[in-house]
Amino acid sequence: MADRRDERKETAAQCLALAHSTTEPHTRAALLTMAQKLYDQARKRAHDYEAAQREFNDRQMLPQPVQDQQQIQPKKDG
Repeated sequence: MADRRDERKETAAQCLALAHSTTEPHTRAALLTMAQKLYDQARKRAHDYEAAQREFNDRQMLPQPVQDQQQIQPKKDG
């Protein structure tokens, strides 16, 4: 999981570097947009995973309600 996030962040950094090295406005705008989307995606997925993990852990720590169990009674002949 972390590898994909790191990969997206690295690609975003490369897009930023290319954007700063070009003088063509449309190319620069496209590279900046791509960098922002990649960075946002890397951050969002990390946040979503951490939130899901926290929720799971919180549920595991809550006291579980005791459920009444019914015992099966043998059938009466007759």
